[in-house]
Amino acid sequence: MAPDELAAFLRETGLTACGLHAALDEISNPDSLSYQYAEALGISCITCSAGGDFAASWQSLAERLETAGRTAAGMGLQFTYHNHAAEFVRIGGDTALDLIYENTNPEFVQAELDVYWITRGGEDAPSFIRKYRDRVPLLHLKDMDPADGSFTELGCGTVDLAACVREAKRSICGWLIYEQDVCRRPQFESAAVSLEYLNRLLGR
Repeated sequence: MAPDELAAFLRETGLTACGLHAALDEISNPDSLSYQYAEALGISCITCSAGGDFAASWQSLAERLETAGRTAAGMGLQFTYHNHAAEFVRIGGDTALDLIYENTNPEFVQAELDVYWITRGGEDAPSFIRKYRDRVPLLHLKDMDPADGSFTELGCGTVDLAACVREAKRSICGWLIYEQDVCRRPQFESAAVSLEYLNRLLGR
């Protein structure tokens, strides 16, 4: 859909877009189509993720993220970086993700932490949220199947989601984003299970 068509569709369905995920090169380009979508949808955050050998590339990535963040700020948006598990490779005593955040300006580069990938990377998700409580406007809630480490519905796995939500409430987080990459049951059934659990955590 074109930006205006998508905005009209969301209004029709009663949905609000919490953000937009785009490629790093697009976010670094103020003329990219991503910014047209952002304007049409009225979002405040634009996000990217990255791959590769973070032990070797974290420094150059941090520089690229800073550039993207400054571009986004110039367009009136907050830029956030979404992690996966590979960023938790250790470099000395730090993870690559810590080094990325330590070497970027929080004004321009904030965090869209993903609790599943933090856990998969061998770190404690609630502690990581606490550490970046002033830098995490968006939080991805996902759960890990105890049988094989794959994705499962919220409340059905091993991630301490209750603690994650408690820490999110103490942070600047404005959005909890349910995400399940793969479902073993019908997708809307999975979503219903997760929504019921999330509402219980939020006291709704």
